Amino acid sequence: MSERGEHGVVRASEADVGELAGVLARAFQDDPAFSWAAPDPKRRERHGPRYFELTLRQYLPKGEVWMTTDRRAVAIWAPPDKWQAPMSATLKVAPTMIRACGRNTFRAISMLNGMEAEHKRREEPHYYLPFVAADPAVHGQGHGTALLASMTARCDDEGRPAYLESTAVRNQALYHRHGFVPQEEQQWPGGGAPWWPMWRAPRG
Repeated sequence: MSERGEHGVVRASEADVGELAGVLARAFQDDPAFSWAAPDPKRRERHGPRYFELTLRQYLPKGEVWMTTDRRAVAIWAPPDKWQAPMSATLKVAPTMIRACGRNTFRAISMLNGMEAEHKRREEPHYYLPFVAADPAVHGQGHGTALLASMTARCDDEGRPAYLESTAVRNQALYHRHGFVPQEEQQWPGGGAPWWPMWRAPRG
């Protein structure tokens, strides 16, 4: 995959997992969805890196985890028809989810189930972006733009759509610049901030 924009983009490997898990945990520490699932910020800070480590290990075999060359940003993608997690992956992450969410664990499970149900409505084969993040220390320096431009160009080359879930309004402008369009607003079980499925049609 060619380098686009200011930052180079390369495929992540097993050796990068620890550093990238830390990037993701810091980036999502105050995310509205994570805060609703795990309201205790100390729990999120303590268990977030392990949660994202397991997530990265789940997606690495799919071959579409990409990072900037300075390892300050990462995008986790799933190729068409390979986005659903096997039960074994769900079981691996369950203990960490329980530690992070405590009494809100069932809320977190309901949130994940709701996202999956909404995702399944998109029957056309597509690339899926569950997570893209830059370390808060480098926000505004083009890392996210480099990652999104790199993969959306590939989607266009292949004529494939793409899908993501936006859990924070502040991120939608970035997604929209890269062709993602928000769909119907969704609500988490029991309250919390809204979230939006976003769909990107390939550009000819």
